Order: sequence, then C-alpha cells, then structure tokens
Amino acid sequence: MPMLRSAPSLALLALTLPACYQGGGEASGGGASQTAPASASDTDTDSGAAATTEDDTSSSGGGGGGSGGSGSAATTDETETGVDAGTTDATTTDATTTDATTTGVDPTTDATTTGSSSSSSTTDDTGDTGDTGGDPNDNTTPAGVCARWKQDRADLSNGPWSGDAAACNAGDTTPQGRANALKMINLHRWLADLPPVTHDPPRDAKAQKCALMMHANNALSHNPPMSWKCYSADGAEGAGKSNIATTSGVVAIDLYMADPGNPTTIGHRRWILANNLGPVGLGSTDKYSCMWVIGGNGGGNNEWTAWPPPGPFPFQAIKASWESIDSTGWTVQSSAINLAGAQVKVTSDGQDRPMKVTQLLGGYGSTYAISMIPQGWQSQVGKTYEVSISGISQPINYQFTLVDCL
Repeated sequence: MPMLRSAPSLALLALTLPACYQGGGEASGGGASQTAPASASDTDTDSGAAATTEDDTSSSGGGGGGSGGSGSAATTDETETGVDAGTTDATTTDATTTDATTTGVDPTTDATTTGSSSSSSTTDDTGDTGDTGGDPNDNTTPAGVCARWKQDRADLSNGPWSGDAAACNAGDTTPQGRANALKMINLHRWLADLPPVTHDPPRDAKAQKCALMMHANNALSHNPPMSWKCYSADGAEGAGKSNIATTSGVVAIDLYMADPGNPTTIGHRRWILANNLGPVGLGSTDKYSCMWVIGGNGGGNNEWTAWPPPGPFPFQAIKASWESIDSTGWTVQSSAINLAGAQVKVTSDGQDRPMKVTQLLGGYGSTYAISMIPQGWQSQVGKTYEVSISGISQPINYQFTLVDCL
C-alpha cells in the first residue's frame, strides 16, 4: 500500500512541512505523507507492509486559533456502549499518510449545526429516489449521488508521464490526468456539500517539479535537501506545501480520503474537505504525485463537515482505497466549533453502535476534528446511521444512509 505525508499547520509552518504518502507503485498502490509538527518524525517508517504513513506538522489553517491543535491526540471510548478501549487501534501498518497545513481558513461560518454540514444545499432536490437515472447535480437523493459517483469515476486514468527522472526533466502529467485528479477532489467535496475548487497553473508547475524530485529519489520529503537528485527551489516549495504520495495523482485522491496510518490527524482527508481549499496545484509522474494545498482561499462556509456526510452516501466510498474508513475512522471537522469535549452516540435500527472516539490534532485543514471508529461492527449498505455529538457548545446531529452505487 502507498504512503502519504501531509503539510504542517500555519502556526508551525516555519518549522514543519506538508504531507506525503509512500508505498507501492501506481498499479499496486501507493502511500502518502503529511507534514508533521517540529516534534514529529519527518521520515516515513515501514513496518514490513507495502507502505507506511507518518504525520507531519499541521497548520492552523482550519480557522481561528484554538486549543484543539496542541498536544497529542486524545482517545476516548463511548462508555454508554461498553466498548473496550483496548480492543481496537486506529493505526495501520499498510500505508503512511500526512497532511499539509492550512494558511488562513475563515472560522466564521453560518452553517447550521444540526442535520446538515452546511447552511444550504448546493444543489436542487429533484425528488429522485432510485439508484439509476438520477441528476448528477443533486446530492440529496440516492439516484443523484449514484449518478455523480459513477459519472466522475468512469475514467480514473492518469495517462503517461512526459518527463524523465534520469534527465531531471519534470515533464508533465496529461491534461486528462490532471482533470481526472481535480474531478476526484471535487467529487468528494460535492458529497460533503462543499464548493468545487480549481487548479492553478503556477502551482501545478511547482507540484510537478515536486513529483519529479520524489520520483528521482524514490522517497518522500516535505523538506528535501539540496543534495537530492533533480533538486529545484520550485520543487522544494511544492513539497513543503503539498500532500504527497507514492502513487500517481488520480489514484492518490482515494488514498488521501481513506488516510490510513494517520490516526492522530486524518489530515489528508481534512485538507481535501477544508473550507478554504483551492486553488490546488496538481503534479504527477507515473509513480509519485504532489497536491498543493497550502494557502487556499476557497469559499466553503460549512460550520462543520462530516465524513461520511449527511444524506445518501455511496457504500463504495467506504472502501474506495486500500483501507476502509470504518478502520481509519469517520470524521467531523470544524474551525468554528470546539470539539474538545465531544461525546458521540451512533445508532442504527434503534440500536447503539459502539464507537472509539479520538480527538485529532488541530491545523490539518481545520482547527478541531474528531475521528470515530466502529467497534465490533461494520457499515452496511442500505443502513441509516444517526450521529449525535454532545458536550460541545453547539450540538451536532445528522444522519447518513449508505446506498449501493454499483
């Protein structure tokens, strides 16, 4: 499995680097890593699996500063469900991920805090209820969600890389490959009721030089030394502001969303779901890729964002990559609501579903975030899950239904 590394937080930007993912090649999988704080290790570790993950420093870019970004992540188990704290562990040895830090997310948003992750839907409800023939612009019905899921994932090709590592020629990914990677980013943002992002040619160029450096050295780093093969200042800048992975750019997006190996941050996912993401920079070889995420000015206004999000959600998204999000964790992130005291209750069919809750480190696309890992059970297609988060200033309540989009 590939590896990831993510970028640092704004507060620690001068001391830390972005994220990356390391692992196998494009065909077999890859890895990613995200930038970790200065106190964190900046080298990926491998426990014998195809890939490993590590967390780099995060930035405070999820919004205004808060206490949620300091210290180590705290893990709590839902006592009401009788979960044994020692029965499961969110860490994985198959992939490594780290996420980039953000710079300047607006913590003031107007979204409602119950039943939805944003103040209003970005699409119109057409009333479709089936799984086929839906409006791919409608994220409120199973038919619309499945239509968009199938449409945007019909072509996941990256295309050939025109560069040459031996000659230190960065070349470029194909226009279709870059378009497909951007399409994957925006598919996940659409599902979470966030606005789409664009890519920026200057950032693309630096991300491409970043990907060349990773490829030429067969390694991931947010702070590559000048002694590296094919070193360039532009490539080093891209490395310091990107999520990076040992897969091609299109494949990396699913890997970032699963984010295995980063139980204290889940930072790659949070960057993709950040309110202020965009424009991004996308660079890729046939084995390595860099996704510039730092310094965004996106227009998202979600007060909180959940993954899986409220409403119909493709069952296939639960395990679209090497790891299921049932094992890496569901998440709720916010820069407006301090989630430090969050108490989570998940129910389905009138029964409590035990969850392991972890306070995630701040700064990776949001100031605050929690992960929730099912204990002794797995998500099932056709089921509806009600999530209630209390113990915070503004309780959060929502539900999602897993729909089969095959």
